[in-house]
Amino acid sequence: MREVRRKGMGKKSAMGLFLFLLTICLTAPFGSLAWGAEEPYPNRPVTIIVNYAPGGTIDTHAKIVGDKLSEILGQPFIRVHKPGGGGTLGASLAAKAKPDGYTLFLATSANLMLAPVMKKVDYTWEDFMPLATLSKGAVNLYVRSDAKWKTLQDFIQEAKTRPLNVTSYGKFTHADIVIEVFNKLAGIKLAHVPYKNCVEAATPLLGGHVDGDFCTSSMGQMEAGMLRILAVADFERSKIYPDVKTFKELGYPIAFPMYYSICAPKKTPQHVVEILGNALREMNKRNAKEINGILLNMELHPYFLDSQQSLQDFKREYEVVARTVKEFGMFEK
Repeated sequence: MREVRRKGMGKKSAMGLFLFLLTICLTAPFGSLAWGAEEPYPNRPVTIIVNYAPGGTIDTHAKIVGDKLSEILGQPFIRVHKPGGGGTLGASLAAKAKPDGYTLFLATSANLMLAPVMKKVDYTWEDFMPLATLSKGAVNLYVRSDAKWKTLQDFIQEAKTRPLNVTSYGKFTHADIVIEVFNKLAGIKLAHVPYKNCVEAATPLLGGHVDGDFCTSSMGQMEAGMLRILAVADFERSKIYPDVKTFKELGYPIAFPMYYSICAPKKTPQHVVEILGNALREMNKRNAKEINGILLNMELHPYFLDSQQSLQDFKREYEVVARTVKEFGMFEK
């Protein structure tokens, strides 16, 4: 009898265990949804790292993004300035930020593609997830309006007879790489004097102390008739100066446009990336006329790309820069 009772109790216990496990299996999918529910985003202020001092082009982009995303997503988007290292300090801090969507970065292709190729930094472009690209700019070769060089070829011919001095907005920038490639392709050697920004770089040119300036913006001086552009280092002509030819049209295939993009650290949750990406598309849809006007006033071209399109551009840009540096033997680390 005892043996029978043991066997009977075993069957009941087994049945109870089976029912218990069955209950868990049936309810587990619903329980896991509750336990793993995504936290609403954003539910607190978001920081946008600006890697240059207040008031510049990067800061203006960040202000546009911050103001418009605040309207759409209902939380403050606050600019935090982290200048230093030619923009690499802010980029480094952004790359190491917690990937939760509460730290974003207003990046340029100079920070993400040029810097890792040209000098030692502790990040790569692959440490970031682009959310959208907002605009692009191009390096122009400026000379004084009263200069004797009326064409790019005039400038080159003069540079072959004597050293010409040119300024730019800094080392390890798009202007720097344009100058180096131009030197090689044209068979000249321009003496490069880098400054901190385009305003500073234009001053010695206007004063007659240098012969040219490779910069992205000098609209005020252009409108005042003080400067003239000899060539544009982009794939296409500028919408602002449509009569000015590109270097490529003039026989020198030099095109290194600079892109301005809003990024998040790599490994930011996909649902956060999608929320921000959708909000940025909505921002561009709602405010295209206003935003485009601001960009054109800074001599930048509206150039909106979504997250995946931006990622493709990042890959292509990095490959072009790396190939150019290797081909021309520039900026070896």
